[in-house]
Amino acid sequence: MNQPQNFDKDASSSLNANSSATEIRRKIEEKVKEIRSYTPKVGVFGVTGVGKSSLCNALFGKDVAAVSDVAACTREPKEIFIGSEGSGIKLIDVPGVGETIERDKEYFALYEKLAPELDLVIWVIKADDRAYAQAEKAYKEILEPNLKKCPVVFVINQVDKLNPLRDWDDSKNQPGSEKQKNIDAKIFEVSKAFDVSTKYIEIVSVAEKYNLIKLMDTLVEVLPKEKKYSVVREAVEEVKSEETEAKAEKGVWEAVKEFAGDAWDTAKDFAAEVIVETASKVIKKAWKKIFSWF
Repeated sequence: MNQPQNFDKDASSSLNANSSATEIRRKIEEKVKEIRSYTPKVGVFGVTGVGKSSLCNALFGKDVAAVSDVAACTREPKEIFIGSEGSGIKLIDVPGVGETIERDKEYFALYEKLAPELDLVIWVIKADDRAYAQAEKAYKEILEPNLKKCPVVFVINQVDKLNPLRDWDDSKNQPGSEKQKNIDAKIFEVSKAFDVSTKYIEIVSVAEKYNLIKLMDTLVEVLPKEKKYSVVREAVEEVKSEETEAKAEKGVWEAVKEFAGDAWDTAKDFAAEVIVETASKVIKKAWKKIFSWF
């Protein structure tokens, strides 16, 4: 199984303008392979019953290890690997704080231990939940200081269950106007509680398959450029838009450009060739559009 690499510590193999064409191509190929095969580690945070498993199944086609129904007794994060030999994604089912006072201290220690290992946090909140005090404390003390390396996206799940319950437009598969007002209020509530911009908050209904494409786009948007592709690679086709895949490929391009440094003028043609060769058939069709960005 491919092990995650620390992209920040790859300076020893970086390029310089005096490298030979053969050496530049070899290192470009190695860098692209490193990015294409990276195994991201995604923490899925949230208390029991918020729908973590169903959300992961909707995004990646696999349930995270189910949390026990007996007294919310998950004490350790449960990890599941999705993918094949050489590449994949690790989903970590992380127990939520705020369920019992006795467990919160234990879970805070767990978060502190786990946080440096993660590439992304998906923090799932049930639409009708309002108990944020301990979750807010954990976010601000442990996750917020590390946002540059590990961004956090808050996902408000089960928005179809907000009042009015029957206010759902089946023809457009979206909330009705009154329900949308309550959803907007919920977004504001979460934004205020955690002191985060609404651009890091997404709303979904897994049951209705609502807004999952938008969520995937946001996940890719917030990830560092060299890690965008790895998450898109493992997502199910139903939640990937052409725009999202293009963002992932742009991330590969920008990461390689940064790696090349002063040698970029020499390396860019090699980079374009290698990146296109290793892209999926679907994204190859969009490369004319992608190249127009540069």
